[in-house]
Amino acid sequence: MSSKIVVCNDVGPYLEALTRGKEYEVIAEDEVKEQFKIKGDNNRSRWFKKYYFVSPGISVPVIVSWKFDDVVKDSSANSLEHIEISIIFNDGQKRWCSICTKTGLLDYLERNMDGNVYLIEYQIIVRNFSNEVVKIH
Repeated sequence: MSSKIVVCNDVGPYLEALTRGKEYEVIAEDEVKEQFKIKGDNNRSRWFKKYYFVSPGISVPVIVSWKFDDVVKDSSANSLEHIEISIIFNDGQKRWCSICTKTGLLDYLERNMDGNVYLIEYQIIVRNFSNEVVKIH
C-alpha cells in the first residue's frame, strides 16, 4: 500500500510544526473528524484538520522573497509605524502588505475607530520590525 502525501496550504497556528508548500506523509486519517495525523517539522506526530492541506499537484504559492518598501525609523516593539513590504511568490506573483506592531495597531485604532467595525486589509501584525521577525516562512 502506498502512503498518502498531502501538501500544506496553511500553517494556521502551527508555525513550529508545518511549512506552507511542504509535502507531508499521512500517518492516519480520521474521516469523521476530518483530520490527518502528520509528523510535523518539530518531529512530533499529531492530528491536524484536513483544511490545512491540499493534494499534491495543486499549486500552493510560497513566499520566495520580500523587502521593506519604506524606511524603518523605529524597529522596536513600541513602534507606531506602518511599513509597506513587497512580496514575491514562487509562481511569480507580486503582492504587498502593510506591517505594524501591536502598539502601532492599538494607536491606529484609537485614532481612527469612529464606528462599530474597522477593517484593515493587507495588514500583518509583527512583534517588531527586525528582519528575523518580519521574515515570512
